[in-house]
Amino acid sequence: MNARSLVTPVVLVLLAVGTAAYAYLVDRATVSDADRTLRRSDVFPSFRVEEVSRLEIVHGDESMVLERDADGGGGTAWTMVSPRRERADPAAVDVLLRELELATRLREVKPDDAPGLGAPRAHGQVQVGALAYRFALGADAARPEGAAYMRIDGEGTFVVDRSLKVQLLRGADAYRVRALVPYGASGIARLEVRAASGASFALDRAGATFHVAGLGLRASRSAVDGLMATLADGRAETFLDDATADRAMASPAFTVTVAPRDAAQEAVTLRLGGECPGQPGDVVVVRTAPSRVSACTAHTLAEALATTSLALVDTSPFFAHADEIEELRLEPVGHAGPQVEVARRGSGWRERSPDDRDLTSDETDSANLLALALAQARGSDVHRAAADDRFEARARVTLVRTGGQSHEVVEVAASSPDGTTPMRRTEDGAILRVARAVARRFEAHPVALRARPVWRSAFEAGAVVAIDDTCTPTAERLELHDRTWTLRGPAALPADGVSVADLLGTLAQLKADAWIAETDDGTFGFDGPGACAVVLTLDPAPGDARPRRAAIALGAEGDGGFYARTPDDLAVFVASPGLRQVLAHPAIDRSRFHIDTTGGASVVVLRGGIRHRLSSEAGADEKLEASVAGLFAESALHGGPALADEGLDHPTLELVVASRTDAATAAETRIVVGAETQVDGADAYFARVSGIEATFAIPKARVTAILDAL
Repeated sequence: MNARSLVTPVVLVLLAVGTAAYAYLVDRATVSDADRTLRRSDVFPSFRVEEVSRLEIVHGDESMVLERDADGGGGTAWTMVSPRRERADPAAVDVLLRELELATRLREVKPDDAPGLGAPRAHGQVQVGALAYRFALGADAARPEGAAYMRIDGEGTFVVDRSLKVQLLRGADAYRVRALVPYGASGIARLEVRAASGASFALDRAGATFHVAGLGLRASRSAVDGLMATLADGRAETFLDDATADRAMASPAFTVTVAPRDAAQEAVTLRLGGECPGQPGDVVVVRTAPSRVSACTAHTLAEALATTSLALVDTSPFFAHADEIEELRLEPVGHAGPQVEVARRGSGWRERSPDDRDLTSDETDSANLLALALAQARGSDVHRAAADDRFEARARVTLVRTGGQSHEVVEVAASSPDGTTPMRRTEDGAILRVARAVARRFEAHPVALRARPVWRSAFEAGAVVAIDDTCTPTAERLELHDRTWTLRGPAALPADGVSVADLLGTLAQLKADAWIAETDDGTFGFDGPGACAVVLTLDPAPGDARPRRAAIALGAEGDGGFYARTPDDLAVFVASPGLRQVLAHPAIDRSRFHIDTTGGASVVVLRGGIRHRLSSEAGADEKLEASVAGLFAESALHGGPALADEGLDHPTLELVVASRTDAATAAETRIVVGAETQVDGADAYFARVSGIEATFAIPKARVTAILDAL
């Protein structure tokens, strides 16, 4: 092959290379005709978010420049390089980029018809790959509302909508990161707070927990979570210039140092000072590291920092929440006794000791209650054990916490004469004191896993024919005759069927709030003041001529309720306070407190010697009539004469009701309302009604309604 024959192929190759080079080096820096045709209505006819590398927007004297991080690879990491150099808020930048990508030309205009472009409100440049769009934003357009004139060099002049205008007019502060501390609780190794008042503290990470520096004690989980959440939520509400912030920060109230767990990351230092200028209630904050930020922040951050080392100490035996306990073992130490061990299995529990079996759903409820009681326990007088402290463990509780199979161990000593029990956390060697009732739950009692229903032999409320109740102020006996309950006792009083039904319904469905111990050790108050019992007599069982019995004895108050047991089962359980309240109220008829204002009765209301007559026939005041009709007695308090502190000799209110009987004779009922009181935790008034030698409780709201209507 001669030289002439090689000329044509070489020329073709050179032309192809030249064309490719032109397309890469020249043509890629301009908008292609294809893009301009396909995206004729777009403000930026060739725009790809992932290719944007630099944004510059100038407002007056402020020039904001954002650059995509060199190693971002089209990612979301951006840096503000002007008017200050710091990390940019990726979310705010993304909003701007999406607005630029989707912005449309509402209509084309001639340059001379677009005011404001000679001295634009904003101008700048957007770098998209090799393309550089230079733009200017002019005055508002006449239509549509909020629109504005815009020019892009080489792409014409047009009108854009309000949303693009708003984005281009945002200042540099809109793209600054507002979070003051970039690390969450899991990323913090140490938090140190120095207060001008001298109340300083520091928290050091110890695995999944924090310890209070200087005390060596575990910090409260809830306190740390709250403090860390407040730090994470701490934001620059408004930015300040450094000089203004420094003047307000002449005497900082707090200096905060946050050290991250990752040694490659930088520590954060904050200073909080006085009230923020023009922002009442906010405080000035200056972040001096890793980059300078001067701002106003919510006062809640300063409030959270105003704590002490002692206030941060954990008073809980365990760090784990109840739902984080995967395995649980309670065992005696130094003496023989049963061991209780359970482990979660799905949504239930498996007992490993003293038996090996899956717990039933009712027993699972009890296991959950045990875990909850241990997790919610609180102590006092928390301190590190001294070298000469004597602590002899009598019981030990070990749990495995969700995640990482972390173990927690708490040891329990014998109770002290003052009624408290020392405990020791092995994690930090803390000694804390808990109430005897709390400590009892840390002992190994297999009965704690028993199902909550109390009665071994269930019964129906309708099978009860007699009730003997010593929990009332005066012991009472109720008997059922011809479907009617009769109250037997020192005084002949009418029985209240509704109260009896409530009592029997509560007892028939009785469940233990928690099972505490297999037997009474003498500390549950069954022989002490306030102890009482209720015995139910039931119809004989089929084929049995003898009546059945069901009974419950109540002892002292404790564990959020009252200790209780049944005669056929000596195990001790906690009964709810509501049961004690039901048993304490005599079943005395309350129906006479109801006043029928629609049956022609004449009602006189007396207050302070002034008589107010109410008569349905006379068309009395509707508000007063409705209030009188709504009166009722919540419960009976006691039989017999009124007591001196009930205020019935100086009544708050009296009502005299005169009604007509079938014989057309007048029947009068007098209701006397005495002093205010509290019954079962609710506000009430003492009250009595004629014909019944007993004192009752009327809800305060019912009495107040009548008083307000007078």
